Amino acid sequence: MYLLAIHGSPRKNGNSEILLDYFLKGINQKFISFEKIRLFELNYQPCIECGECETTGECILDDDFKELYKKIWNADFLVVSTPIFFYSHTSYVQAFFERFQAFWARKYLLKLPHPFNKKPKGILLSLGGTKGKKLFEGVVRSFKYVLDTIYGIYLGGLFFRGIDKKGEILNHKDYLELAKNVGFKLSTLSEKEIIESPEKLNLNTSPAP
Repeated sequence: MYLLAIHGSPRKNGNSEILLDYFLKGINQKFISFEKIRLFELNYQPCIECGECETTGECILDDDFKELYKKIWNADFLVVSTPIFFYSHTSYVQAFFERFQAFWARKYLLKLPHPFNKKPKGILLSLGGTKGKKLFEGVVRSFKYVLDTIYGIYLGGLFFRGIDKKGEILNHKDYLELAKNVGFKLSTLSEKEIIESPEKLNLNTSPAP
């Protein structure tokens, strides 16, 4: 199986990337291969709402997302790691999500199935500097809709408040070990166990974590 890990922060080696890296450290690569992509290193832009994908099922923008579309279709797992900026994900993640419009058109307008008959599983990793009760509600809701366009299933996520300064997550070894443990369990549980008993992954499944 193949896992596509998306790092959505504009900062390299910041808290959200450290958290993602610990998650990836836990994965047993005998069972799941993975690839990590830093969105800020790609040349891509948001959806321009031209409507072309409504007739073709494909995006006409000529940028790095062309290859990313292929990786997304091949993914059995899609993991997105993002800090929270003003109670939402970063603009890089927003542009990433917007480009799923082509998937939406393909599924709902053209009525086409997943090309590989997959149901990718999605996981969120997110943290923010404030401690608001609904800090992560927006990104959870958006990610669920994004997953739906590729016939995916949201498994849950890890969400941590009060993490702001660069590298501050390193002061919370319990958070990092939890992320590592989730990666390990994801790669050792059967697909049936993951779908039928997602609580075994120790993820937060609340719509407003």
